[in-house]
Amino acid sequence: MANISESIEQFIIATMGDNDYVEISRNSLAEYFSCAPSQINYVLDTRFTVDRGYVKESRRGGGGFIKISKIKNTDTNAYLNGLILESVGDELSAKRMLQILDKLVSDNIVTDKESVIIVTALSDDSLSMPFTIKDKIRAKAFKNILLKLMVKE
Repeated sequence: MANISESIEQFIIATMGDNDYVEISRNSLAEYFSCAPSQINYVLDTRFTVDRGYVKESRRGGGGFIKISKIKNTDTNAYLNGLILESVGDELSAKRMLQILDKLVSDNIVTDKESVIIVTALSDDSLSMPFTIKDKIRAKAFKNILLKLMVKE
């Protein structure tokens, strides 16, 4: 049986269906699943992220409505900008970078060859420096690469 986070994620995806977005009430969803609203927040923060192809907008009042939208592949620059702002942050592990690159490759924003070059250049082996700053350097370099991809064409 799926855990509660998986059940909530599957419910939201099923509710969205073929639509580009869904609006949900955090409190109503928490009631439906008999869980705390913080559990809903956890699912939204970990499963509905830019690198997984979603953008979230919070609406104040009325039970804490959240709008979850699918990112369209036609809006590449907005997608990459969202990755820079939301997903990369000030530190980026090699594992997290691979997850983001997998999504970029699957969405045909980055080619397999470009992905291999990025991974090679920003791998732990290539960044021969103390672990305390390695993820910070990787994040800065990866952000710069994403910015260059925004002007690619």
